[in-house]
Amino acid sequence: MSAIAVVGATGRTGRLVVAQALARGHRVTAIVRRAGSLTPAPGLTIVAADPTAPGALAGTLDQQDAVISALGATGRGPTTLYSTAATELIAALRPGARLLVISSAGLDVPDDAGRTTRLFAHILHRIMRHIYTDMKRMESQLTQSNLRWTSVRPTRLTDTPPTGSPQISLGANEKVAARTSRADLAAYLLDAVTDPHTEHTVVALSS
Repeated sequence: MSAIAVVGATGRTGRLVVAQALARGHRVTAIVRRAGSLTPAPGLTIVAADPTAPGALAGTLDQQDAVISALGATGRGPTTLYSTAATELIAALRPGARLLVISSAGLDVPDDAGRTTRLFAHILHRIMRHIYTDMKRMESQLTQSNLRWTSVRPTRLTDTPPTGSPQISLGANEKVAARTSRADLAAYLLDAVTDPHTEHTVVALSS
């Protein structure tokens, strides 16, 4: 049993991470923007804080074995959500702490991608350029931090049932499937908490 904090705990993925973590017997601290936005449950501590506000997370994460950020931007316009939250998380966590974040498989084209995949990736980059730019900033910050970090890069997220056997590419060098169940993503994030092979790297993921 571990103490796990979930940032962005009220989003569609964040709620699944919280629920699955509690089901596994972990002690969970949910970081939410508004008190009352999450239903209380045994083993769950709810903390109201804005993870992008300077100093808002100070002292909140000291007793956590791992922190999972399930934050996600709404819309496709310019954003600094990912990089600003990363700044605050890195500042709030002690050296060597475990931090997992959600990024996107669309950030890079896998080495074994064919012509069609590369064309689609080019189009997607144009559509998602603002979000991808900030996700890249976030990952750059993580690589320069003193944390044991992992950036999980799922493909297009869906609300379909979990497969229980997601495709994984450590280093995100190999092509994975086009869609990822949010439930599979939540389960993988929790599995990766204690997997040293996922530390200091990006992981492409699909269902």
